[in-house]
Amino acid sequence: MKLFGGTGPAKAGRAIELDFVRGIAIIAVMGFHFHAVHTDNVLLQIIEYPLKNFGREGVNLFFTLSGFLVGGLLLRQYAETGHVDARRFIVRRMFRIWPAYYVLIVFHVLAGRHPWNTFLFQNMTHLQNYLGTSITQTWSLAVEEHFYLVLPALLLLFSRLRLGAWTIIGVLSAICAVTLTARCFAVAGGDLQGAFAYTQYRIDSLLIGVILSAIYWMKPGIYHQIAKRKWLLIGSVALLCAWLVLATSNIALDESIGYTIQALGFAALIVLVLEYSGSLRTTWIYRGVAWVGLYSYGIYLWHSLALAPGDMVIRKATALGLAPGVIWIVALMAQFVIAIVIGYVTTRAIEYPFLLMRNALFPEKRSSSVREEVPVASGQLS
Repeated sequence: MKLFGGTGPAKAGRAIELDFVRGIAIIAVMGFHFHAVHTDNVLLQIIEYPLKNFGREGVNLFFTLSGFLVGGLLLRQYAETGHVDARRFIVRRMFRIWPAYYVLIVFHVLAGRHPWNTFLFQNMTHLQNYLGTSITQTWSLAVEEHFYLVLPALLLLFSRLRLGAWTIIGVLSAICAVTLTARCFAVAGGDLQGAFAYTQYRIDSLLIGVILSAIYWMKPGIYHQIAKRKWLLIGSVALLCAWLVLATSNIALDESIGYTIQALGFAALIVLVLEYSGSLRTTWIYRGVAWVGLYSYGIYLWHSLALAPGDMVIRKATALGLAPGVIWIVALMAQFVIAIVIGYVTTRAIEYPFLLMRNALFPEKRSSSVREEVPVASGQLS
């Protein structure tokens, strides 16, 4: 499976399989946040159940995918040259992430939807996961911003020490173990909010993706050994689904060991989708989800704007005496459409021009074997 292909500022190096994974993540997040009405329709309850019960875990999927993709940018360079260009990496990340993010902040300042003291300083300093923010979906972007600083620093240290692939994987695994232990202590001490949002307790979800990336780029033989075990991957994803259904309702359990279990399951899902999508890639559902994933960062940033129109639709439809099932469908569809349209427009109007500028000022380096940029999960999140 190649991760390369496509043209254009946001499509260079993209893989439809990974956009499909992004699409799953952002649909889960939207479904969790969007407002609906109670209905006795069994089919609608089945559709709603995964969204409302563990849709927020889409953020965890974004974390692991980001670790895999962003880690790949640096680890491929490390594998080929023995060093990393951390400064260039950070500048290119800034061009990709910050323009759309700061436009969102300016919008909220001008719109006056939130008092400035509930978000402005927190979001401008990228400390909103510690200080709190009324633009609640942006907490995960702070975790990713911190990750963009920590990972290059780690790899710079590794390059100076001339560490090999297995040593790097071992060190990253040790950091994950320390993070898991610290998070368990935080949960045991009652700090559930910290365990959920603080970078030092969530970085393992990203680093597990980085470990997968290290295997992919630095130990391809091992990766292929893992990838060819289809039923092991399917079993891992099945266990992930069982965890989501049975365990995520126990907040303490999920926020302690659960995030690590999810990250491992999501890593298996990434490999499974990359290697075994097959003819599914040509289906309209697969391509539709992947198309949504292509604009997932913009959608994630702006999807909260769909909540108020959704509430208005619910009120109007209820006043008209429509059946709850009809209201459920209309309200959710309206919110999904509004969020996706806003995400599409803002991506094309803000993110794409800055990517063109970035590529002109800091063009991607090329090697004789591969291109420098793999498809990137733009912080998304969440």
